[in-house]
Amino acid sequence: MKTLFIVNPVAGRNNCYRIWNDIKAHIDFPHEVILTKGPGEAKYLAESAVKQGFKRMVAVGGDGTVSEVVNGIVGTDVELGIIPAGSGNDFIKALNIPQRPLDALAVIKKGNSQSVDLGKHDKGYFINVAGAGFDAETLDTNRNLKILRGSPAYVASVILTLLRHGPEKAKITIDGKRYERKLWLVAVANGQYFGGGMKISPDSAIDDGLFDICLLGDISRLEIIKFLPRVFSGSHKEHKAFEVMRGKEVKIEFETPRLVQTDGEIIGYTPARFSVLPKALKVIR
Repeated sequence: MKTLFIVNPVAGRNNCYRIWNDIKAHIDFPHEVILTKGPGEAKYLAESAVKQGFKRMVAVGGDGTVSEVVNGIVGTDVELGIIPAGSGNDFIKALNIPQRPLDALAVIKKGNSQSVDLGKHDKGYFINVAGAGFDAETLDTNRNLKILRGSPAYVASVILTLLRHGPEKAKITIDGKRYERKLWLVAVANGQYFGGGMKISPDSAIDDGLFDICLLGDISRLEIIKFLPRVFSGSHKEHKAFEVMRGKEVKIEFETPRLVQTDGEIIGYTPARFSVLPKALKVIR
């Protein structure tokens, strides 16, 4: 089977190139390799590889790289492999793919694939979690912080976002039924984790044909600060302000347009629509 490795060398704060150098000598099956040169290129490389007859593609990078490759192969029978080499690597947690790159390579060598769901939006497809409101705004703040990295940057981003934004009236339409809430955020979850290990949707399954739509209601800024650490363990789902609904099609509208993200990338503002494509992607796991 023709296998193409698409490697994003700058993923994981430039650690991906080192990871790739560590594992490439262990690849003992026919393959080709392309290193991306900029954002968005992985999608077009994947599209070109489909035309060349590749039946298996391996994304080496973070969730953003994986998402780009998926957007290039959606609608085909290409199998997707993943070597985690990003900062968050959240999607692999839903797939039970090992975090250690050599162990993930061993999974690819075994070659067992399973069909999983995809999310669709107006500009493309997402694999893991889409969100509107506080999560997207924190992400945007974090991307614009130049002097901090890692946990200090995340903490600073949360504080700055809390100072700039608050909960707002929203209309959420799920499979044709409309709900009105005052919300901090809406997360449309295919997978369980986002934001580098935050278990936002503990009960999500990536092959059930449904989104878990997670809503965080109107609580104080102090309560938000208490709430966020609980998301890492999933214990936040017992919080009175946290609500989960399930459905196949979702429309999100805020009274004032709010930022929207998919797989950790800002894609625009609300209103936003999402739909699930059941078992539309073959993943080696």
